[in-house]
Amino acid sequence: MKKLLLFAFVFVILIGGAFFYIKATPPLVIGAIYKTEDEKTIVIEIGNKGFADVKVTHVKVNNHGDPNSISIQESNALEGFVLNPEANEKIEFKNVEEVSIPKKHIPEEIDAKQDEGKATEEDKIYGLTVTHHEHISNLHIKYKYLGIVFNKNVLVYEYK
Repeated sequence: MKKLLLFAFVFVILIGGAFFYIKATPPLVIGAIYKTEDEKTIVIEIGNKGFADVKVTHVKVNNHGDPNSISIQESNALEGFVLNPEANEKIEFKNVEEVSIPKKHIPEEIDAKQDEGKATEEDKIYGLTVTHHEHISNLHIKYKYLGIVFNKNVLVYEYK
């Protein structure tokens, strides 16, 4: 009986430790931010440093307002991102619910490949595209990772 209790105690400690580690090291990473002159449309390069896929679930603008539109651009390192969906037909704009950011997808590594001239069309990039009726100063991104909900606040002016 004591061995069973000891095993249960160790199991609970391991699971709790794993949960706290995951919460302490959120996987969503922000790369470059692109915006229109009026700052009503922005594209945020997003990545995932975790070991499982990340799924964006909600996005709020400024003081938790609803944006006019939200989508995720799936592009490649050679094409880049666009602020106007009609500007480039090769870039796919998808609903947020349709896209999962794959594990170990780190924007800085792709940027380094671009700088070295080694980027290819196989190097996918993901851009969270948000449009609002007034200028965007911050975003509140809610996402899921391993079934756990995370929140990330992005202050747009910090990424110039």
